[in-house]
Amino acid sequence: MIRDKIEDIKRFDEVLKKLVENEMGFLIEKSGLSDQLPFTERLKIKKHERPGPERLRETIEELGSIYVKFGQILAQRPDLIPRRYCEKLEKLEDNVPAFDWSEAEEIIEEEIGLDHFENIDEDPIAAASIAQVHKATLETGEDVVIKVKRPGIDEKVEQDLKILEFFTQQAEKHSKIAKNSDALKFVNQFSSWTREELDLEREGLNAQIFKENLKEEENLKVPEIYPELNTEKVLVMEYVEGVKCNNTEKLKEMNIDGKDISDAAVKAGLRQSIIDGFFHADTHPSNFLITEDSKIIYLDFGMMGNVSEKTGEKLGLLLLYLINEDIESIIDCLEELGTLEENYSRENIEEIVEEKVLVLKNTSLKQTSITQQMFNLFVDVSKQGLKMPSNMALLGKNLVTMEGIALTIYPDFRIQDSYEDIVKETLKEINSPDKLAEDFTIDLIKNKELFTKLPTKLNNKLDSNDDREINITQDSQNIETLPAGLIISSGLVFAASPFYPPLAILGFGQLGLGLYLYRQSD
Repeated sequence: MIRDKIEDIKRFDEVLKKLVENEMGFLIEKSGLSDQLPFTERLKIKKHERPGPERLRETIEELGSIYVKFGQILAQRPDLIPRRYCEKLEKLEDNVPAFDWSEAEEIIEEEIGLDHFENIDEDPIAAASIAQVHKATLETGEDVVIKVKRPGIDEKVEQDLKILEFFTQQAEKHSKIAKNSDALKFVNQFSSWTREELDLEREGLNAQIFKENLKEEENLKVPEIYPELNTEKVLVMEYVEGVKCNNTEKLKEMNIDGKDISDAAVKAGLRQSIIDGFFHADTHPSNFLITEDSKIIYLDFGMMGNVSEKTGEKLGLLLLYLINEDIESIIDCLEELGTLEENYSRENIEEIVEEKVLVLKNTSLKQTSITQQMFNLFVDVSKQGLKMPSNMALLGKNLVTMEGIALTIYPDFRIQDSYEDIVKETLKEINSPDKLAEDFTIDLIKNKELFTKLPTKLNNKLDSNDDREINITQDSQNIETLPAGLIISSGLVFAASPFYPPLAILGFGQLGLGLYLYRQSD
């Protein structure tokens, strides 16, 4: 059975052995895999006491490869593991030795050729489990970095992912906690992200989309990408200098505008979540740099998250309701974002929400993290029958990280005061006349045939019925929303009609039909 699932049995045995050595055998036992161990090893497991968070962190680092990345993502999910474990896993570091320059050189030559570069530093400036980075200069004079994928990494990652998936499948069969927490769903999502991260060309495309989304933000920067030099194994991007956002000593020495950067950090997190629906999902400190000219630099675009426009707007409203301590609206919003399970109780959720609001209300310095309270809400309500989508945890963590950057750079940053202004500004952008007009235009194009044929059909119907009653039928279950939609959209058309006069006629038609259907529904 195991050989059907795991091709690299040697690596599987290595993982089991490492867990036993580090007194993590309970994980093997909970997954129903004790019979895969020699008898003497099984006896050792029985003697093990449950190890602490530090031992788990050490074990993951020793396993290396994608287990470190998995631990970093798991650290963002206190709904899956205790918070004290999350805090330790946040300190995981992907420390792997660099591979030889001769191998990197060969890959660059095969993929894009060396003649594009005036020079390439043989010693990498960074090395991680999937790739390493070399500084270089293009023949046109620009300073760049070349990210080169490790030789043979695809096969190694695939085997480790299969082992991780198999462990989790077994855990769900033998552990009620694992099953109730949708552990396999989380692991499958991680596997999907990791497989995508192996494609450096895709990472380059992510960076270009992200850069376009943030182009209006003066204090944010995404390195320039050179798409003509990017392949699945090689990524070339602009070289930027900066200080890691958690290097507080170095930041103090820099003459930067802390307030502007802090506002930009918070606004960036909100913009990604509420407006763009495309957010950075790998938010550990090494992926953010601060420059001398007061800019935040984003790095590493292999792992990105997505949310729908509707979800993004709900998230913005949820933050606003938290700020304004509107408990009923908070609960309504959470119910719309999540999935109600059999054990759901609105009363239980109300207690959780009241507790979070009380924390915010009783903080005189206004320094309590709003996004942390929202993140805690997602975690706590998920345990009480209101299951949040898995991307909500990563999205919430993204906001918490950006808020943390803001406070690190500018300790006087007043979280609640700043958030209310920024959230309102962001929601206003979603509902701007231009955005609404754009959405309406898209709907108009989609329903072009309906709008062009409707006047003729109505006229023919009126002629054929004379004074008789007109019956309008509709199979859609959402017919009750149609009159309101037509009336509202007619208002948008009227608003745009001074700039596009012909639209006024359409607006009157929509308004009339909307009012007629409203009367018919009474």
